[in-house]
Amino acid sequence: MQEWKRTFFFNTKEFYYNRINFNNPTERAVEIPIGFNFLASIEKRGTILEVGNVLSHYENHLSEALGITSRRIVDKFEVELGVDNEDLMNLPSEEKYDAIVSLSTVEHIGQKGDPSGGYGEQGENRDLEAPLKAIAKIYDLLAPDGKALITVPFGKLIDGEWYIQFSKEYLYLLGKKYGIPKEAVSVNCLKLIDRETTSRGFNVLWEELDALELSYVEYGSPFSQANAIAVIELSKLSSDFHLKLNVEPSPLLYNMPYETRTEFEQNKALLQQTQSELAEFQLQLQLSQSEVEQSQALQHQTQSELEQSQLQLHQTQSELEQSQLQLHQTQSELEQSQAIQHQTQSQLEQSQLQLHQTQSQLKQSQAIQHQTQSELEQSQAIQHQTQSELEQSQAIQHQTQSELEQSQLQLHQTQSQLEQSQLQLYQTQSELEQSQAIQHQTQSELEQTQLQLHQTQSELEQSQLQPHQTQSELEQSQLQLHQTQSELEQTQLQLHQTQSELEQSQLQLHQTQSEWEQFQAIQHQTQSELEQFQAIQHQTQSELEQFQLQLHQTQSELEQSQLELHQTQSELERLKFSQARVRETEAKSQMQYKDLLWEGWYAYCKGDRAGMANFLKESLKCTPFSTTETVLNWLENFARFSSEKGDILDTNTLVNSAEWKELMRRSINGKTALTIH
Repeated sequence: MQEWKRTFFFNTKEFYYNRINFNNPTERAVEIPIGFNFLASIEKRGTILEVGNVLSHYENHLSEALGITSRRIVDKFEVELGVDNEDLMNLPSEEKYDAIVSLSTVEHIGQKGDPSGGYGEQGENRDLEAPLKAIAKIYDLLAPDGKALITVPFGKLIDGEWYIQFSKEYLYLLGKKYGIPKEAVSVNCLKLIDRETTSRGFNVLWEELDALELSYVEYGSPFSQANAIAVIELSKLSSDFHLKLNVEPSPLLYNMPYETRTEFEQNKALLQQTQSELAEFQLQLQLSQSEVEQSQALQHQTQSELEQSQLQLHQTQSELEQSQLQLHQTQSELEQSQAIQHQTQSQLEQSQLQLHQTQSQLKQSQAIQHQTQSELEQSQAIQHQTQSELEQSQAIQHQTQSELEQSQLQLHQTQSQLEQSQLQLYQTQSELEQSQAIQHQTQSELEQTQLQLHQTQSELEQSQLQPHQTQSELEQSQLQLHQTQSELEQTQLQLHQTQSELEQSQLQLHQTQSEWEQFQAIQHQTQSELEQFQAIQHQTQSELEQFQLQLHQTQSELEQSQLELHQTQSELERLKFSQARVRETEAKSQMQYKDLLWEGWYAYCKGDRAGMANFLKESLKCTPFSTTETVLNWLENFARFSSEKGDILDTNTLVNSAEWKELMRRSINGKTALTIH
């Protein structure tokens, strides 16, 4: 926690803070006690001058006892009893004073009026070194051995327009430029460390510091008003002093006030934000334009698709009418094919009856074949017996030749019978093989019939998806049906050859009947699906009518949006044109400034300093900076141009040249109009 004190130290002496409630808490807290102490400690009390009416606001009945009331007060602007409204700079040098005091006044001399409008010059012409000239004037007005005490804000050199905050470099000009002897000047500094305002008053803490420690202090930051002051004490060493006021200004770098710089940075940030928002707005505008173009393209595409859909709808309706007509034809053809199928079934029943008869005949032929085989076996047994008897007859051949001849005759007869039996056997086998071949052929034809039937089923399934193919498939089905009828007729001719083929044919016939029943079921399903498709078609037509109504509404809304878009585009074009004009003007001004700056440097490199001054003077008309920043920018760019060329800029030679000084004098005195952006 800060420890607040009632006193402060200055020049090894303890002072009480000024707590009189007038213009506090500011630097008056320490200036007033130091000023009163200066007046009270004057040994030679001849003539006393106060520049700026300050102390009279803090005097009381003790002041006269201290001997500090008898003085002349000069203030150019403040109208009060006992105050001479004269300009310090107009006082005649013949008037001499034994003591002069000026508290926080000289920094305003030659500057603009204060923001409140209470005092200050009203003209635009300013002299940045007028406060130094005022101090030189005060020194000139001192009598030999006379003393003066002057307080000014101190720290970083700042051009506040209505005040100048002094710096060490600025004070150095008192001796170097205005001829005040170095030993005649004494400077001590105080810094405001902390301050608080309470309901009962205020607390401050000031501390004496070296001037080098205050080079960073700014006016108005962190506390309002001066945050450090310099107490300048002058001692007139001799009367041999010649006041010089008509001198050229020095090229010092004046900083902007804290408030101005803060406002400048805020405006700069606001400008950057505005530029970024403008860029975002332009981007959004471009996106909006692209979206509008896409919507227009989509609108045209939607219209073309709608026209195509309407055309396709008309085509679909015509195709549907054709399919309905084909369906009626197909139904009539199907009824005819069903009638033919019934006839085929009756023919199949007749063929089955004939097949049963053929089976009975085949069984009889098989019985005859078995009987023939048994007779053949018997004949073979007889043959074996005959052979044995032949052997016996051979044994008794020589006994009876007649019996042998008879036996041979019987043998020849038996052999002929045997050959006939074998011939009949071979014929039976060949007939059996032919029957088997016919059976295989019939089986393959039946398999083809089944394959064709399966193809017919697949084609009927396809007819569910493609009604316009139904007619051709039915024609193929009729062709296949005729083929089936011809095959059945061939089968009827071949039924008498093999029983096995008839049995297989009966089995396949039963399968064909079941498949035909399935086909009829599929046909009924096809009709129901067709009815559903017609219902969907009616629903599609109603939805299409609704879509057309919505499309008309969308087109009207789109026309309104296009009208609004055209209005927005026209406004945007006007905005872009105005922004382009502004950017073009700014870019042109900056480019002209850079060109003039380079021409000035090039003239300086050639030794044409008058040309350099003319180019730099012209650049002041299009500079984007303040006066001080422009001068600093000149020096920076001259140094950069020289560095790029491989040379080193001699800054001292440049700033001390007559052309440069004349240019500085004209610029600072306001003879050249500057535009601050």
